[in-house]
Amino acid sequence: MDWVIERIRRLAVAVPPVSRPAVAWTSRSTPPAPACGQSRVAVGAVWSLRRRWRWAVGFVVLAVVGAALLTAFHGRRPAAVVTPYPHDLARVSFAVAGDVIPHEPVRAAAKAAGDGAPGWAALFADVADVFEGADFGFVNMETPVAPEHSHGTRPFLFDVPVELPEALKASGIKIVSFANNHVMDQGWVGFQESREHLKEIGLEFAGTSDNAATAWQPVITEANGIKVGWLGMTRWLNGNRNPDKDDQPHVNFFPYPGEANGAPGADEASVLTAVKAARAQCDLLVISVHWGIEYATAPRPEDVDIAHKMLEAGATVIVGAHPHVLQPIETYKTQDGRDTLIFYSLGNFLSNQSRSYVDGLNPDSNGDPRDEMIGLFAAVKRDYGPAGVRVELGHVGMLPVWEENNRNEMAAGREKKTVIKPVLIDREIPPLQARLDALNKQAQGGAGLTPDEKKEFIELTKRLKLLTDRRAQILARVGDDYVVAPPKLQAKP
Repeated sequence: MDWVIERIRRLAVAVPPVSRPAVAWTSRSTPPAPACGQSRVAVGAVWSLRRRWRWAVGFVVLAVVGAALLTAFHGRRPAAVVTPYPHDLARVSFAVAGDVIPHEPVRAAAKAAGDGAPGWAALFADVADVFEGADFGFVNMETPVAPEHSHGTRPFLFDVPVELPEALKASGIKIVSFANNHVMDQGWVGFQESREHLKEIGLEFAGTSDNAATAWQPVITEANGIKVGWLGMTRWLNGNRNPDKDDQPHVNFFPYPGEANGAPGADEASVLTAVKAARAQCDLLVISVHWGIEYATAPRPEDVDIAHKMLEAGATVIVGAHPHVLQPIETYKTQDGRDTLIFYSLGNFLSNQSRSYVDGLNPDSNGDPRDEMIGLFAAVKRDYGPAGVRVELGHVGMLPVWEENNRNEMAAGREKKTVIKPVLIDREIPPLQARLDALNKQAQGGAGLTPDEKKEFIELTKRLKLLTDRRAQILARVGDDYVVAPPKLQAKP
């Protein structure tokens, strides 16, 4: 910068003084005309230098300001990144399904599939991975397990060997409801024997107690640091009642007023007290309740009312059974702001009901007892920072299920072994569609179809229509807001 100043000084000395006022310099792009006695070269040089001077000064100013800003920017500490609350600390997953009823054809299907527990487990093979992938799998076991004190079985009077609960456990079921209208089918002694077998197997069960004094106590389980309570009850006992002696096992009986045939049971106030006490012992409370009207597609109004009251009393999830058909799913927000869930009826899970149904021939309602679902939800422990840690209801979902029953094929002589089993509809449809697409492509390519392939095409088309029709029925009943894709099967080695 010094050389610029020095050059300007020398040019100023070289220019002779004039009597006229100094030229007023502007920001024009060309130098002014020389005054009298001034050299045009000298004036141009001075004008050029002054112009360069202005540019130089401007550049220096910008550089100084920029350096200052850069220094300030680098000198400022970056703001800490704050992760918004809540933070998920732990999660427990649940898969729940409906009634397991050992009708005689169901027992025949188990025997046809294999001896003992493996034969029973084969009936659950297509859905077992759902329960195995959950922390807690649950079903309603609607039968005694009393081979030593059995009075036999007949329609509406059930009993099973210990291999059934063993198969449930092997299929990912960790807890069952044993509070329903069939628990006394083999009498009080058979009821007690059933409880002993479940204990021996290591299968948790809700809804009963060792004696009257311990009635209405929840079963407490724990996974991933979250305590889950299970409180079971039934509103029906098929005219039976609890033992007269208080030191014998009892079932949690909550009868409808005037519909208990004189059998004593808990009233609404005592049930809500039990719910509050159970909730105080766990982080999240699940209630299983056997209620409603068989084959009714909607809950009784009084059941809706008591369900909401139980949720307000502290429960988070209610799992309903007994109607043998699906009923709606309801999400309910309590007065204290908790999100809660009601499966009014999960329908059947394993039974021989609607065995003769034919899609397209029978009314859609005839197939309702074979429409099923697996309900999914989670308990999530969340950190709300200064507001504390709480366990809340997490993801809610459902898987549409159809119960296979080959009774019609057996009657026609086309098949020899009884097959009764639940299957995941959304797992069955894609391979059917893929095979139909391949046959269509083959036919359109000019190769045509062989007689066997034409027969196959017709059978696949009928099955695809059956599954898509029943899927639509299920979603219309429970709501399509909850349906999720089935888990992917692990590749077999």
